[in-house]
Amino acid sequence: MAIQKTRTIPNEDPRVIHVIDNSRRYAYTRAADVANEGPCDVVSLQHEFGLYPEEWGCRVLDFMRNCEKPIVTTFHTLLTQPEALPRRLVQNLAAQSAGVIVMTHVAARLLAEVYGVSDSSVQVIPHGVPQVPFERVADSKSQVGLAGRRVICTFGLINKGKGLEYMIRAMPQIIAACPEAIYLIVGVTHPQVKRQEGEVYREGLIELAESLGVGQHVRFVNKYLSLAELLAHLQACDVFVTPYPGKDQIASGTMAYAMAAVGAVVSTPYLYAEEVLADGRGLLVPFGDSDAMANATLRLLTDRALFAETRRRAYRYATPMFWPNVGRQYLDFFSQVVAENQNTSPQLFRKDSEPSSETDSSPLLRGGL
Repeated sequence: MAIQKTRTIPNEDPRVIHVIDNSRRYAYTRAADVANEGPCDVVSLQHEFGLYPEEWGCRVLDFMRNCEKPIVTTFHTLLTQPEALPRRLVQNLAAQSAGVIVMTHVAARLLAEVYGVSDSSVQVIPHGVPQVPFERVADSKSQVGLAGRRVICTFGLINKGKGLEYMIRAMPQIIAACPEAIYLIVGVTHPQVKRQEGEVYREGLIELAESLGVGQHVRFVNKYLSLAELLAHLQACDVFVTPYPGKDQIASGTMAYAMAAVGAVVSTPYLYAEEVLADGRGLLVPFGDSDAMANATLRLLTDRALFAETRRRAYRYATPMFWPNVGRQYLDFFSQVVAENQNTSPQLFRKDSEPSSETDSSPLLRGGL
């Protein structure tokens, strides 16, 4: 079931069995009906606060209350110091789920210590990544027009929360020591940000690079890439950087991809990075510290032994994250949940038996569930 927020979802996509229109009053009640009427044994709910309508995405509770199939919820974001409403929302989602998945051990600890969710229904399954070879193709840089360059890369939807300005400010120091370096920023502006602000952030980054005299060493790939195109860019990359300014991020698909396809990573110490880059699998630098970013990047660009060992450790860590391995873990957990709930009344998975309405979820949460 695909959520429609900013653009029309193609009707011909065979993967989409139902479109959830966030602008419609009873969209999530209807989605629950579709799940109930369909042949599925279990529902996999991917939870991110920004996906769902109303305050903190409370509208998703319409689905939870009305879905009669066992639900396995994957939490993509958990705040370390949540306000009362998002804390109760996470607790409510977990209570109404037959199983919960998080992608890191630190997220499992957060669930237990901050949200009070800790039992055998919580599983740690890593973020999936494409299966890629460790050895690079000889002409990988030529394939993306970067032959002879030392490539630093960031990819993902662009918005002010990515901290890209800190890495651009690191570029003069990097170029002074490594003149062939180029910083590749791959990705379009986040569609919701573009609707509200246009390209103000990207244009500001371009102006910043020009003002620092590094405009020729910062390149934007401003388009959606296919998986093959994305992997081609990543495998042409020498050092991957995530300069994010916020600590609370407990999962990062870009970081996961980079560990498999690049292997030499510099990052600020947000929660996901702290866990996956530990034990020599990458270099961590303080938040907002452009000098430290420059120094760490140059270490990987100039120290061949460090570069090779970091790549080797990152790839070894990423191997269990390859999609076939992660898919098997999900399937095994789904099968376990279905087996455990075969003889359980569907009412177990409903918060109440009252019909849903447009205004019932948020007051319910505010009541202190």
